[in-house]
Amino acid sequence: MATVKCALGKRGRPSHEWNDGKKDRIYCLGRVDLMTDDPLPHCVVCPDFVKKAQDDLEAFYGREERT
Repeated sequence: MATVKCALGKRGRPSHEWNDGKKDRIYCLGRVDLMTDDPLPHCVVCPDFVKKAQDDLEAFYGREERT
């Protein structure tokens, strides 16, 4: 969601994942290890990494249903 400063100094490509009705939720696709084609460990633990988008989406709708 572009809220965290990147530990590597430069973020990976942005990814628009969902919209909460007020603003777009943008995540980072991360940087890739060229030897393994896997995301770097710094990227995987980042709260803005794209894999966290589904958890944020479920938390958002879970909060909305309780009210």
